[in-house]
Amino acid sequence: MYRLHVNDIYRYLLRLTRDARQAEDLTQETFFRAFSSLDDFHGEKVRPWLFKVAYHAFVDWHRKRVKRPVQLTEQIPERVDAQAVDPADAMVRKEMWESAQLSLERLPEKQKQVILLSAMQFGYAEIADVLGIDLADVKRSLFRGRQKMRRMWREEVDDEPK
Repeated sequence: MYRLHVNDIYRYLLRLTRDARQAEDLTQETFFRAFSSLDDFHGEKVRPWLFKVAYHAFVDWHRKRVKRPVQLTEQIPERVDAQAVDPADAMVRKEMWESAQLSLERLPEKQKQVILLSAMQFGYAEIADVLGIDLADVKRSLFRGRQKMRRMWREEVDDEPK
């Protein structure tokens, strides 16, 4: 179970925390909690259940962080794709990713979660299960979140000097 899902859980938590070390810690916490609560597992699909555990680990960490915020003097930028041959392509990809990440951060928490889980190939029902919301709410949040992101991107393009 660990080997099958650890990378997906880590990527999900990395997108939420934007900190590799914290994502590693939360991934470990996720699997620790999952192992500790195997008695509560009732044969549902493992992947959505693990993401639900990861989401709750993230929420707990986020609440603690808000109570005592940590001020970082400098943010380490994410590495650019090492497979990119053309430096111009790498720069464009990096800028596009940063723009998408900034837009995602500006969304309400539920919309951000739904978009992230959708990007990780979860179905609507699985997203609803992970977040503990109803199916209609998932569809509505995904639609509205995508609309807001498109609007932010359009505004960003319109604001660029020509």
